[in-house]
This record gives sequence, structure tokens and C-alpha cells, in this order.
Amino acid sequence: MKLSKKFSVVLIAIFVLQNCTIPESRKQYCPESGCFLEKRENPNERYSEEGDKLDDNGQLESLEVLDEFPYPPKSPSFIKEGEVPRPKKIFSSQGSENVEVRRLGEIYWIYIEALPSKSWPLIKDFLEDSEYVLVNDDPTTGKITAEKTGQLFLTLEHGIKNNSSEIYLLDKDNNSLDLDYFEQLASYISENLPGYEGNSIAAQGLNLNKKARIVYVQKEIGIEFRLPFDRTWSALSRAVEKADLKIADRNRDLKYIQVKLDDEEPGFFRSFFPSQQTDEVEADYELIFTESMGNTILEFKKLSDIEVSVDELVDIINESLS
Repeated sequence: MKLSKKFSVVLIAIFVLQNCTIPESRKQYCPESGCFLEKRENPNERYSEEGDKLDDNGQLESLEVLDEFPYPPKSPSFIKEGEVPRPKKIFSSQGSENVEVRRLGEIYWIYIEALPSKSWPLIKDFLEDSEYVLVNDDPTTGKITAEKTGQLFLTLEHGIKNNSSEIYLLDKDNNSLDLDYFEQLASYISENLPGYEGNSIAAQGLNLNKKARIVYVQKEIGIEFRLPFDRTWSALSRAVEKADLKIADRNRDLKYIQVKLDDEEPGFFRSFFPSQQTDEVEADYELIFTESMGNTILEFKKLSDIEVSVDELVDIINESLS
């Protein structure tokens, strides 16, 4: 008896659940012979009729429409369908907080491995401790005018390497000051930079004005420097030597540097004939400099069948740029 009651309850539950799962596109039809389900010819017929038109009495005409999020314009893509693009390269920073005084011809500058927003308050502290009178200081442009025995015009810029700064000290005739001024400021920053927690919010914009960025020239990777050719040539020459790349040939007038690389991972057939590939080729890559509207573009031309790609060579130079 108990089993029959349980069985009846189960049947009732199944019947209720079955009725609850009837889709909306079906409706019950009950003629004299009994009820059954009838499918609608148009499941979306409840949306076919439109309601009365809304009358706003012209109130919406005075509203201003702003297109704050427009669709981005379509541009040609050089990425093959299904290919995942490489992440954007940035210029490295070792975080050593190194401070150096550098020179190119008659121009001196101080190189600091710290962001301009961190270098700015250190410069202000130095001028105050050295009893300079601030005539004008603008953290958005990185320029300071100060007076002591004479006028000093200071410019703070972002360097080539990521998280680096460059400081220029000029006189009223736009010439570099004597080396003593640079050494005094560089010594002060070198002593106070380690562990320094100061950061200027007003100078944060200087952190974005980097002097080097990755570009693509005729679909090939390259580097654009916001520097004249002389500065770019000096920086690249220093980076190539720091990276221990062998210079096969260089010509400043023709604006190129040829380098030879050590292929650490030779191919299968190359391992049987090592001397055939290493001695015949004089250079593996040619670094070509091109001036463009005050900037300099560096292109990479492959001269041999070495397995080191352009991306890998850019990474090697990237680690040594400063």
C-alpha cells in the first residue's frame, strides 16, 4: 500500500514537471476529443505587432548626442589570419640606479636610471641646498630657471632606456655649462637616489616622452629615436660595444654599421660543416640609419642565413641601450 502511494506521488510529480517544461512556442488546444499541444506557425508572433508610437512632444530633439565611444577606423592588418601578434616591445631597465655624466662634442648631460618624476624632486632639493633662487620651474615641461652667481637653465627629459632620465644644464646663450656643474649635481643625485621614495605627481607626464620606440618600416621591425643622427649614432655604437657584438664594418658618412653574430644554436647540417658558414660571411646584419624630420630611424637588414632573427637582435641591442 505504501509503495502504491509513493508510485502515485512520483507519477504526479513527473506529470507536473512535464507540463512546466512546455515551451512558449506551443499552446494547449482542447477540442471535444481531448486536450493536446498545438505548435504555433510563428513562434515569434508575440513580437510581430508594434505598439503605439511614443509621443515625446519634441522633448528629445533638444538633447545633445555625444559620440564618446566611436567605432575604431578600419586599418589594413599585416597579421595573418589566426596568427597571435607578438607583445609590444619596451626598452629594458635594469634598475641599477646608475648616475653618469656623458659628453658628445661640446654637449654634456647627466644620465640617471630613474624616471623623470623621481628625478624632479631630487633636482629641486639640490638647488635648494645649493642656495639657488628659483625663477621659474615647470614640471610639465621639465624646465627650471635658477639664479645664483648667474642664470642656470635646466631641462629634464626621459632617456632612451625605459625608466631613465637625462638632465641638461645650459647658460643664457643655450650652451652647456662647465663640467663642474654637472659633476656637482650628478654627485648629489648619486648619493641620495638609493632608497629615495620621492615622486612628483606633476612631473608624471615626462615619463611618457620616451626617446626610443619600436616601429615597423615596410612591415619589418625597426627603432625610431627622437634624437638627431649624431646622438643616435653615439648611443648605438655604445650599445653594440656593450653587447659584445663584433663590428664587421661601419661608416658614419654612409650611416650604417655591420655586425657579425655568434650563432649559438646551429642547424642540423650546419653542425657537420661549421667552418663553411662562419668564415665566408663577413657580416650577418646591417644597421641602417635614416634621418626623418629631426628623428632617426634604425632599420635591420639581414645579410646571411644566420638563425638569429631580427627580433632577437633588437632584444640584444635593447638590453644595452642607454
